[in-house]
Amino acid sequence: MIEAIPGRRPVLERMGEARKRATTTPGRLRMLSVAIAVSAIALTLIGAGALVAAELTVLGIQQRTVPAIVGMQRLHAWLSDADRSAANAYLAGGSEVSLSQLQYEADIAAANRELQGSSEHNPGGQDASQQLQAIAVSISQYAALVQTASVDDRQSIATGNPALQSAGTVYLQAGSSLMHRPGGILAQVDDLRDLYASGLDRANLTLRITAGLVALYAVVAFALLVLLVRTQHFLRVRFRRRRNPRLLLATMLLVLVAGAGALGAVQAAQTIRSGENVSYARLLNLYNARALAYDANGNEGLSLISRGSSGPFDAAFQKETAQLVDRPLTDDLMRDAEHGRVRFNGLLADELRSANGRAERGQALQVLRAYRTFLEVDQAVRGEAQGNQQLAVTTALGTDKGQLVFAFDDLDYDLGVSTQTLQNQFDSTMQMAEITLAVTAALELLALAIAALTFWGLKPRIAEYTSGGRRQEARA
Repeated sequence: MIEAIPGRRPVLERMGEARKRATTTPGRLRMLSVAIAVSAIALTLIGAGALVAAELTVLGIQQRTVPAIVGMQRLHAWLSDADRSAANAYLAGGSEVSLSQLQYEADIAAANRELQGSSEHNPGGQDASQQLQAIAVSISQYAALVQTASVDDRQSIATGNPALQSAGTVYLQAGSSLMHRPGGILAQVDDLRDLYASGLDRANLTLRITAGLVALYAVVAFALLVLLVRTQHFLRVRFRRRRNPRLLLATMLLVLVAGAGALGAVQAAQTIRSGENVSYARLLNLYNARALAYDANGNEGLSLISRGSSGPFDAAFQKETAQLVDRPLTDDLMRDAEHGRVRFNGLLADELRSANGRAERGQALQVLRAYRTFLEVDQAVRGEAQGNQQLAVTTALGTDKGQLVFAFDDLDYDLGVSTQTLQNQFDSTMQMAEITLAVTAALELLALAIAALTFWGLKPRIAEYTSGGRRQEARA
């Protein structure tokens, strides 16, 4: 037979005494205060935790994910412009360094800097690193082909050997093919952009999960409210007191915290949606438009270089410009667009429809006017190419008003202004969402004061039973 250990009461006896104490008024008050404290802490953890997680996710979107995606869009645009400039530099011919050659070198340098920056701040992991390395190798191969084409062209001029010029044209077209063909450099860049975009999808999934915690937050807040009301009712019945100011203050604080949390979460969600669905979407749209404009202008140069075999480049030009605007921009279409009636489609039409306010619509219309001028000069170049190739080349490479380089630079500048406006708009929108989430998360910490107010409000009532007060211990 096992003897009882001296000084230790049986477990059942201790449990029975604990149940008896819990049925006393002080015991019930202590249980209610503990339940309220646990609920307040849970409310704080759920609310502040979800908001902080959302804030960190938004911060990652704004500082890492979207910059990586936009970086690939910039890389695409610079490479497209490099190919355009290479074609124009080859078209200019001669041994002197032309503006197009300088632009080509600047574009390649910018593309390499973007690749280096993407490698240092890569949010895509090992797969993205391998793709970045593959793109860097392909760009080196492309630059080598363009360099060979330039050397052959210079030698053909120096020696008067047309075969060298033909060889140079082949190398230039091979470089352009490497840039634009399926699986080529631009396709690799777009694949990497899509990989980074999948990271944005994962971040948005995280935001949706944190938003789903609102239901749990509401359940805990309601349970806490019920506990506070029940405690107030118990005090009124047991102590004949109509109200407990500290419990009332705790209840009001709960309503304030829960309301502010809900309002802050809703405001942040709307801000994030605006940033992603409006500013971010329009930003990518304009980067695509800019790259297509570069490609179209490059194909115009390749068309002039190829002369009798310009069909594929002319077809590519028509395809690219149709994605920008799907029909000729007549005076009637332009007038309607200026009055808010956009009766055509394409990326430029999408931007015009999405523009908010007079300033943005003015910028979108300026882009449209510059694009129309670019097409008009292009038509003039094509008309001149039918009878006077040299005049067509001069107009295509000219930097005066009414010439193609001047018209394209105007278009490129206007697209750049609109792009920067949207980039600033996206950054400010996401920063506002981050601030809203941070402030709301800080307010959630006030829920801890509910527990403190409850203990403070119940302590005098418990003392009436435990410190020899007027009342004797009563059992429920």
